[in-house]
Amino acid sequence: MNRYLLALALTAFYSKLSVSPLSIEDRQSTSTGTGPYAPAAYTQDATLTGHTIFAPKTVPAGAKLPVLLWGEGGCSADSTESAPFLIQLASQGILVIASGNPKGSGSTTAALMTAGMDWIKSKAGTGTYANVDASRIIAAGWSCGGIEAYSQFWDSRVESIGIWSSGLLTNYTMASLLTKPMFYFLGGSTDIAYANGERDYKAIPAGTPKWKGNLPVGHGGTYKQTNGGKFGIAGGYWVDWLLRGNSSASAYFTGSGAQNDGWTVEFSDLDKISVTPI
Repeated sequence: MNRYLLALALTAFYSKLSVSPLSIEDRQSTSTGTGPYAPAAYTQDATLTGHTIFAPKTVPAGAKLPVLLWGEGGCSADSTESAPFLIQLASQGILVIASGNPKGSGSTTAALMTAGMDWIKSKAGTGTYANVDASRIIAAGWSCGGIEAYSQFWDSRVESIGIWSSGLLTNYTMASLLTKPMFYFLGGSTDIAYANGERDYKAIPAGTPKWKGNLPVGHGGTYKQTNGGKFGIAGGYWVDWLLRGNSSASAYFTGSGAQNDGWTVEFSDLDKISVTPI
């Protein structure tokens, strides 16, 4: 099954698992992030259709924002399904490009995620995006959005992949080809994607930096809690390390930080990750 059909299959499989009880206005007002670049919020750009941008409201002079591409649960075109989580990540000092529109309908695709990357590569360093560093890009997603992120692995512009409450559905060989740093944030044994994520993690070849954490919260994670809950905490450390190059943030994953927050952790070869501070 090719990557496009795989994404469609997972859309159908997960499509009913990411309905939010909060309105966009509620999400926007209850989470502004707790990172050093807070407050953060979301907006749109007329030159980037079908996407939503999460970023700090104010960026200090001289600061640079690396980029995270994001796909929502169920491949939902409502880009604000996990707005509290994405706002928290943005408050760490990154630009998030989420596929879909606020309160959008329908489904997204892996190609839409790639289009967001193409767009920011053309805009970074100029005008409104003068402070964006598009030489640093990570792709990530929740559930079906994670499959969209997997598809970006083959793009040389993407440095790492984050799989959130997800795993490949029927592709049993791709994981054995993964050579970029891979991070898995799963919802424990009651997460419908748990077995798939566990299988993928185990299949990653020796020598590839990889980390896996399980927090027993199920498939819905904590994306919709204020500032993303514990997933937001872990995600904040993750982007601070992998995108901003803050080596002290790595201790959350290699030390006791994640475990103290309730994650069951497994990892290998993380010492091979080297990111120049931005």
